Amino acid sequence: MNYAKWINHFTHHRQNRPEPDWTAPVNVPPGVLAPMLRSVEQFRLGDGGGPASLIAFNAESFRSSTGEMRKIVDLWFAEEAEHARLLGCAVKRFGGRFIYSHWSFTAFCFCRRVLGVRFELQVLTLTELVSTAYYRMMRNHSPDGPLAAMCELILRDEAGHVAFQRDRLLDAGCPRPGLRGWLWRLQFVVCGYAAGTMLWVNHAPGLKAMGGTREEFYSEITRQITRFVRSLRRMTKPAGAPALWAKPATVQFQTAK
Repeated sequence: MNYAKWINHFTHHRQNRPEPDWTAPVNVPPGVLAPMLRSVEQFRLGDGGGPASLIAFNAESFRSSTGEMRKIVDLWFAEEAEHARLLGCAVKRFGGRFIYSHWSFTAFCFCRRVLGVRFELQVLTLTELVSTAYYRMMRNHSPDGPLAAMCELILRDEAGHVAFQRDRLLDAGCPRPGLRGWLWRLQFVVCGYAAGTMLWVNHAPGLKAMGGTREEFYSEITRQITRFVRSLRRMTKPAGAPALWAKPATVQFQTAK
């Protein structure tokens, strides 16, 4: 992995971050505001509002694999904590409350802890992908300008997170060629739709209140997962090819409608 690229990427992202205008007047219909706010309150907990770190029982084996990886992981989760701060500002803007527990978040953290860091990293990769779908829908349908600006800022970060996870998987030799690779991609897609469905179950009322639909949501989930898996297939090292057969992936921010 090109460690320097990712250290520079996350370090650069700390700079020049335009803060949404949280003091702008709020003009959201009550019928939209209540379910939208509940969704944002819960998402703050899941997106950096809980333990902003790897929590698997063997997480240290990955975190300490190199000094550079430890720094990258710390920078990555610092950016996740920044998302929680932004979502917290949105909660305060709409007169909401901070929540610190939810059944789905408790189950999410339990699985991360007990199933090991390899599983945890896959779960977090899928979370980045389905969160992208959520923030795109919220940005596109948001009746509130500062909330849409927040989503745009987080989407820029998520694009970098997804690209980092792609580089991480490629560096680990995943997916492998042949049947093993096909089975890995199959389970990844199935788990991706499961993660997306869990998100929809918890956040459908808020997204629907803003004008989103289930068809739109699953279309975006399909788009994110398919694009990620296809990019892995294109960049997987062919059997017998040199270890440095391709240049490191370039981070591309694709947050436009």
